[in-house]
Amino acid sequence: MTIIGFSSSPFRGGNVDRMVNALLEMSKRDTIFTNLHDLEYGPCLGCAHLCASDNLCKLEDDLMPLYHKIIEAEAIVLGTPSFFSSMNSVMAMFLERLWSLRHNRFPLEGKPFVVVSSGAFSVPTGPIEAVKRRMTAYRAKYVGGVGFLSRIAPCFSCGDGLTCRVGSLYRVYSEEGLERLRKGENLFEKWEDSASTVKAIEELGDKLSRV
Repeated sequence: MTIIGFSSSPFRGGNVDRMVNALLEMSKRDTIFTNLHDLEYGPCLGCAHLCASDNLCKLEDDLMPLYHKIIEAEAIVLGTPSFFSSMNSVMAMFLERLWSLRHNRFPLEGKPFVVVSSGAFSVPTGPIEAVKRRMTAYRAKYVGGVGFLSRIAPCFSCGDGLTCRVGSLYRVYSEEGLERLRKGENLFEKWEDSASTVKAIEELGDKLSRV
């Protein structure tokens, strides 16, 4: 059996991607990893008359071949960055497109899933809860989640991060923090360098290996 993982992070190889892949590796099963930014798909169009009979969305895009894999997977790993204290739109649209799995029957009923998220300025509990709510609406079984506070602000790489007084970088780090960044200090973190996050991922990975 296969465990399938999805990341909605726009940063390939970033914290979210690595957290998802670490859990897949810990599952000790055959795995499939997909970064959703590598796929082309749109929102649900509400055409229930097309998908209700067999629970398979009929929109012909890159999600079409994934439905059978999702239904047949032993478990699902979902990873999203924190955008405005919730999952990002790429993950939201992906989960929205699973609506076909909520007609006449629930193909994901009892399907174990876990959620990971990375946030820049607070521990991302909101994104985890948002994904959990959507998946439990499909009657999937929530196994657990891990949120990591990375302190990595997109405004640092926008080109004006060290001078802007509007963005979150200044709000969080203040002038003193910006000066440390100007001097080359690394104030940002990888989840692998956080002992508490490593422990949480390992514990979640152990649960995943036993589903």
